[in-house]
Amino acid sequence: MGIILFLVIIYPILVYVKYKYIWCLILFVISDIIATMISALLRGIGRTDAFAVYNFISSTIQIILNVIFIAVFYWGIEGMLSAMIIGRVVATFVYIICLKLWQYIDLKRINIPKIKEMLKYAIPLIPNRVSWLIINLSSRIVIMNIMTSGALGIYAISSKFANLMDMIYGFFYQSWKESSARVLQSNDRDDFYNLVYKYLKSFMYSIVLLITSFMPIIFKFLIADTYLEAILYVPILLLATYFSNISGFYGGIFTAYKDTKIMGTSTIVAAIINLALMFIIINFWGLYAVAISALIANIVVYQYRKIKVKKYVILIENRKKIILDWIMTGIIFLLFYSMNINLQIIGMLVSVVYFVSMNYAVLKLIKNKLANR
Repeated sequence: MGIILFLVIIYPILVYVKYKYIWCLILFVISDIIATMISALLRGIGRTDAFAVYNFISSTIQIILNVIFIAVFYWGIEGMLSAMIIGRVVATFVYIICLKLWQYIDLKRINIPKIKEMLKYAIPLIPNRVSWLIINLSSRIVIMNIMTSGALGIYAISSKFANLMDMIYGFFYQSWKESSARVLQSNDRDDFYNLVYKYLKSFMYSIVLLITSFMPIIFKFLIADTYLEAILYVPILLLATYFSNISGFYGGIFTAYKDTKIMGTSTIVAAIINLALMFIIINFWGLYAVAISALIANIVVYQYRKIKVKKYVILIENRKKIILDWIMTGIIFLLFYSMNINLQIIGMLVSVVYFVSMNYAVLKLIKNKLANR
């Protein structure tokens, strides 16, 4: 039904604007929808091994075909889209056949009340997704229209390091969404939530300080001198990503309880704040305004969800740890922005010691797991 609705709406628009790659775009969206459904089904039936292999097959085919279509046949954008479509389609057919996924489809057992329940759950996630998209893309659109293309390039480089942190969190988030739902009826549910919360906050915050302190070395080896200004905005964007990640943790709990309205409303408000604040201060603070707007928008989502999550679970905050985090943030940021290499090296050493001391239990657990394997 979603695919049909998409075709009815988007096809006339693409024809009207005379979009060159109509069928490539349509086939890409359809293949992506089906691939997403297959991935969700594999996770839902507990086949996380198959889920990982599915994504590996799809990505491998895509990479190989990208080389062939773009480097050999020079098909450009059509080649890139074709590679993505074929990768998804081939992987999908492999898994449909190997796992006999048709056994999960029975049109005689369509459950209208269940459909209504699923729609009630899913519809608020649409504005949530769109709002996060606005928060992430609005900065680039505003920079492109108000500032220069050079400023856009600088901000894009700054964002890469925040995206790296987001990727680190992404490995955790997929498992968290499933785990938070699976322990819902467990007697030690609150203890589990608090344990994960404690270790996640400590790990992600110390990652912010670690990446920030090592930025001078990373930039020296990876980034051209033309874009050295980008280093100034990285710490602010890393903090914004941290609050976004912890908001995602709260979102996992709301998802487990099927209360998705909070997720939609919080991100809509944040998107509005982000855009409004950016337009107000960008002429005064330039790229700092863009980074600070993203930080404040993410803090709003974080604080709102933190209050609302108390409806389901009381998450214990270690106030001493929070104060220590902010003291360490002040120290690391001061050493970083001093632009004195000797002071920055001290910051690196301090951040490493802090990371190890704050995450000793997790690091020890990982070490034991690897040793057992």
